[in-house]
Amino acid sequence: SLGFIHAGIVHAVPPMRRAQGEYRLGMAVLGGRFFCFVPYGQGNGIIGILGAVAVTNVIASIEKAKQTAAKEAVGVMSNAVTQYYLQYKKYPGDLSDLIRDNGDGEPILDGGEGALEDPWGTEYKLEKKGKRYVIVSAGPDMEFGNDDDIRSDTTKKSGGVN
Repeated sequence: SLGFIHAGIVHAVPPMRRAQGEYRLGMAVLGGRFFCFVPYGQGNGIIGILGAVAVTNVIASIEKAKQTAAKEAVGVMSNAVTQYYLQYKKYPGDLSDLIRDNGDGEPILDGGEGALEDPWGTEYKLEKKGKRYVIVSAGPDMEFGNDDDIRSDTTKKSGGVN
């Protein structure tokens, strides 16, 4: 059966048949306003499809934002490693050295322990690559050594230790 909602009340409307088992959408004017009649089952399907598309778009946007945040973070950490080297004349033993107060009042990298985790909850890694140091995020799969890793030596906005 068909129906419409007006003033919060669902009104049933007799189906308009075209052919055997086939219903069409109907239009009506009520109080100077147009209303579209949608078969109840089809209306739920349309709403379900629209909801699925919206959820898919939101999830894709969130994932893209996480990747952008990780790229920015590896660049910031790379710069912090360079700053650490310039200040202490040595490279940090690990990334936690960047968030410690080394007696001068402030750490090189703000944010505490949370600054050392990528958007997926995996700790960033500091890798020695020849004479250089590289900051690495495990990426969305949370495993190092895959194509989705985000590295300071491959991101355009990275600086410092490359």
